[in-house]
Amino acid sequence: MPRVIVPIALALLASSASGCACGEPPRTSIPELHVPRTSRAPSLDGELSEWDGAARTETFVHTMDGSHLALAPSARVMWDDAALYLAIEVEDAMLRAPGTERDDHLWEHDCVELMIDPDGDERRYLELQISPRGAIFDTWFDTYRAPQPFGHVTWSSGLESAVEVRGTIDDAEADEGYAVELAIPWSAFVVAGREPRPPEAGETFRLQLYVLDEREDGQWGVGWSAPMVGDFHVPARFGRLVFDP
Repeated sequence: MPRVIVPIALALLASSASGCACGEPPRTSIPELHVPRTSRAPSLDGELSEWDGAARTETFVHTMDGSHLALAPSARVMWDDAALYLAIEVEDAMLRAPGTERDDHLWEHDCVELMIDPDGDERRYLELQISPRGAIFDTWFDTYRAPQPFGHVTWSSGLESAVEVRGTIDDAEADEGYAVELAIPWSAFVVAGREPRPPEAGETFRLQLYVLDEREDGQWGVGWSAPMVGDFHVPARFGRLVFDP
């Protein structure tokens, strides 16, 4: 949901001090991931031992310029006839997630965020978020940020999720992070004009993944594909998800 993230200069300075791989060249190309079909759906329990056969994205990068920061999660993805499955591990020394209700503004603190445009027409797309507390925000848009202010928020995607937290949320002690598992049923994509069916082998969805991290010096944001502007809603910059047999 965010339109603007932490300034580039601040993020680069902080990431350099944290020892990230900032010497690597920025990654600005639109990524593509071939996703395997699984014969065994993962148990949604926050424990990721069942994800060894999933495809893994590149580490996420700064959303404004594709540079590499200390905050560098990646996602694992697979699918079957029932759902699209994703898992993301986030290292986070300060867990902040005060929202507890459905459709709270999770993007203002720590959360994982997905945007999915199944037919790549840059119009009807889904936005899904989950916080370290397991709170969910889900909505969809007819076109760019419409309807205002937050799309069709009364809609429910039917996603299932689990979160494992390594630390204590909203306290003063140091934390380690959290892991998120998601199962998004194919019926969720009906609002984007798609039949409630699994994809055909070789079919491509457009997918964007973000991690938002509240810190004492502001909020960081990293993504699988850098939108290259101060807005997360850029369907033309979403990555490509190719469904393998």
